[in-house]
Amino acid sequence: MSDMKPSLEELLDLHGGDLDAWPDAEAAQEARVAAMQDPGFRRALDATRAADRSLVALAQQMETSPALNTRFAALRSSLSAKVAAQAERRHAFSPTMLTRLAASVVIACGLGVGAGQIIPDQTGAQADAYHELLLGADSGPFNDERDSG
Repeated sequence: MSDMKPSLEELLDLHGGDLDAWPDAEAAQEARVAAMQDPGFRRALDATRAADRSLVALAQQMETSPALNTRFAALRSSLSAKVAAQAERRHAFSPTMLTRLAASVVIACGLGVGAGQIIPDQTGAQADAYHELLLGADSGPFNDERDSG
């Protein structure tokens, strides 16, 4: 399996907008060239740099503001509770539940076949279809009766 080189956009998402901090200097240089030549990449680089600055400012505010730190803790707790609730809902389709569902389908099919055996098709069409499938179109007990009658 060959190594696939990540795109510059993927590297931008991974390493951020500070190209000097990228671990691969060659990729950083490619990003600089792309920023000069490709307006779309330049916009992405600028947006990433703005997001980086916002995150740094938020981190600084959290260090100095106990109220913001408290609100962030409450948000983190709320998000954790929502993630836990989603995980619980995902367990609604647990292997046990799916096994029970599959067993119910098998039992329903079995009952359908059993009912077909108890209450046979009086016209013989069902038996004719089975014989046609299993033995071929020209064989079967009901074909002989129709041909002779």
